Amino acid sequence: MYLRIIHGRLKPGAWDAFEQAYKRAVTDAGPVQGLVGRWLTRDLDDGDSGTTISLWATQEAMDAYEKSDTLKNRITAKLSPFFSGEYTTTKSHVLYAEGDPSPVEWVGSDS
Repeated sequence: MYLRIIHGRLKPGAWDAFEQAYKRAVTDAGPVQGLVGRWLTRDLDDGDSGTTISLWATQEAMDAYEKSDTLKNRITAKLSPFFSGEYTTTKSHVLYAEGDPSPVEWVGSDS
């Protein structure tokens, strides 16, 4: 398994609108080959910062997604108005895992 982690900062006060746009964009983009799961997290100490984490079956699937029209035109294009320009992307090979990697069901912003 492989992880793609992006940690970034949004424009001040943009989180709520970004969160809704993110959920819509990834849902509207449809299924992505090789994607095992994805998470959106919000920083507890800085409400304008967060992380997206995606889990991939293969490195090839992760790399293909990064180069895809789906990411560029169906996801990033819809989310870029919220970005501040401060972000880092890392990719990792998962060498050990324990527990259930499936994303939790969305139950609200306080969860």
